[in-house]
Amino acid sequence: MNQNQPKITIITVVRNAADELRKTIISIIDQDYPNLEFILVDGGSTDGTLEVIKAYAARITWWISEPDHGIYDAMNKGLAKATGDWVNFMNAGDMFVENDVVSRVMASDLDGFGVVYGDSIAAYPRANVFKKAGPPEEMVHGMVFCHQAAFIRRELIGDDGFDLSYPIGADFKIFFGLFSAGCRFKHLSFPIAIFDTTGTSNLKMVQSAMEHFAVVRLYRKLSFAESLHHYRFICWVSMVSAGYRVLPDGVVRWIRGR
Repeated sequence: MNQNQPKITIITVVRNAADELRKTIISIIDQDYPNLEFILVDGGSTDGTLEVIKAYAARITWWISEPDHGIYDAMNKGLAKATGDWVNFMNAGDMFVENDVVSRVMASDLDGFGVVYGDSIAAYPRANVFKKAGPPEEMVHGMVFCHQAAFIRRELIGDDGFDLSYPIGADFKIFFGLFSAGCRFKHLSFPIAIFDTTGTSNLKMVQSAMEHFAVVRLYRKLSFAESLHHYRFICWVSMVSAGYRVLPDGVVRWIRGR
């Protein structure tokens, strides 16, 4: 192990997702980066998840299985054990695009930057869709990259970690708060992560949109046009969500599968 390279902590949280977790673990332990810490937090799974964890326990730096108060509570447990210079959150079902991704990220010039992020690939049931990340200035309209494709300096998150009063948008609060405080973000123009589209924020679109709006208002006074953007987006996702509730299950599955 090359101790001269920054230590990277990868934190994975999971609950009752044995098959999804296995591919995530393999993606992490197959990374060729030499100074990597892997932390796994299970929310007290009752399926085969614990057996998967134990099968790879020798490759996991630290893990725990106990009930928690949601995804960000689990992430905070992982953060409390993280000793890396940089932290990435790769949840069950998510993966790195290639086994050299972490090495490529850390090979970049990161001096003076607090957050480095890249593009991503959304994994739908029938197709993968490339998602180009946007500039941090556009976060006033919402999240412009997925947290799985981002690395953040550990000390910038602080001891309190994620704010549990935002059950869907606590990660957005971290990133937007840092940007508002003058933290420098660096966008790398290559895909870093493949993210599972069945995650919580994708299934609770209205709550996610409302929490993002609340976070932005917390840190800055919005113009009329910026506020209008959020109101229109909340209305749109509300209609989409309502449509999902009234359409036949087969049609909804087809739409989500793209």
